[in-house]
Amino acid sequence: MPDQESSYIRKVITTTFIIALIVAGIVLLIYAIHFFFLVFAGILFAVMLRAMTNWIHRLTRLPKGLALALANIIFFGVIILTGVIIAPIIRQQALDMSVTLPAAIGKLEEQLEKTPWGERALNEVYLSQDKLLPNMEELISRARNIFTSTIGTIANVMIIIVVGIFFAVAPMYYQRSFVRLFPPRHRTRLWDVMEISYQTLKWWIFGKLLTMVVVGVLCWLGLAFLGIRMALVLAVIAFFLDFIPHIGPILAAVPAVLVALLDGPMAALYVVILYVSVQSFESYVVSPIVFQQTVSVSPVATLLSIVLFGILVGPIGVILAAPLVAILQIIIKELYIKDYLEKD
Repeated sequence: MPDQESSYIRKVITTTFIIALIVAGIVLLIYAIHFFFLVFAGILFAVMLRAMTNWIHRLTRLPKGLALALANIIFFGVIILTGVIIAPIIRQQALDMSVTLPAAIGKLEEQLEKTPWGERALNEVYLSQDKLLPNMEELISRARNIFTSTIGTIANVMIIIVVGIFFAVAPMYYQRSFVRLFPPRHRTRLWDVMEISYQTLKWWIFGKLLTMVVVGVLCWLGLAFLGIRMALVLAVIAFFLDFIPHIGPILAAVPAVLVALLDGPMAALYVVILYVSVQSFESYVVSPIVFQQTVSVSPVATLLSIVLFGILVGPIGVILAAPLVAILQIIIKELYIKDYLEKD
């Protein structure tokens, strides 16, 4: 009888401790979710560096350490070289855009004034213009917030780079340390799932970079063919925003359409057709070919995750939603569906 009571007490204590740990983990995740997204971004960077390292090692037979150093030199060298080559052009076109976009907005106002509903909308805007214009204190506060967010963004990028390099230097050490947190009978399976996740992220990054390049080049060629001003800077915007599925291409099309409005509504229509055609080509031709070796993520799940993580975390949640959903899908498929639901 005393043994049964002591065993029951131990079970109650153990259950209470586990529940407390779960609650503490959920609270930590809620309050430090931005930290976990930074760590995940560092893991993405480490996966890319490690993939480049393995490729250089197989190609040159260099030691892994030297191959990793060469991968860093190639990666940052390409970024710096690209910036040196196209930065002056982008800078000039960006300056032109600072003048062109207000003119494009003025052109849009002229077009709206020609329609009854557009004229009513503009009148409402004009009537509330005084309320919309910030006072000096609000301008100072906004400038302070922009400066703070810029510093924070730079710090986050540095953290991601440092964390990614550390993970890439000794990935096996961190994998073994993580696997040892689980019972021995689960370690082999967990190691296999981590390897599947690595392969998924590797091919996802490679495929995404390839589709981003395709979108950027096609937008540049198409805009140049249509004679749209600032074609290069608009194509660069399309290249970077294509990293965000579904929402990014829409955001990239907005400045291009505004600039095209300077040449008339037909030019804007041609730009809309161009961007829709490029995104259709990417979605139905390029992406199925590129991503056939990796996990296929539901567009609905990706879109909902972008909205959810955007609300919870902000811009970094929007940027990292797609790869995070891909990994969560692998974990659910391998550890829940295969190892639990379909175990027998």
